[in-house]
Amino acid sequence: MPHQLHGERAGLINKDWDQKFLDDLSADPQRLAGIQHLEYVRKTSAEGIEMVMWMIMCGALGDNVTEIYRHYHVPASSTAAGLIILENQQSI
Repeated sequence: MPHQLHGERAGLINKDWDQKFLDDLSADPQRLAGIQHLEYVRKTSAEGIEMVMWMIMCGALGDNVTEIYRHYHVPASSTAAGLIILENQQSI
C-alpha cells in the first residue's frame, strides 16, 4: 500500500483510509469504484493511486466474495503493508 514517498507530505500513512479500503474490497467494492483518482492522491499520495490496481484485481472476482485472511502492518518505512485474500463464492 504505497504512500507519500517524497515532498512535503513524505512519510504520510493514512491508516484509517487503508483499513476502510481493505474493508470495502470485499464488503462494498462499488464504493471504491466510485472514488475519483484525485481522491486517492489526497488521502494517500500520488503513489497511492496504485490502489486502483487492487480494484482491477477486485473486478476479476465475482460479485460474491469472502474475505479469508487480512494482515495490515506499518513497518519502519514510508509505506504500509496490506495483504488480503479474497475467495470467489460460486452461486449454485
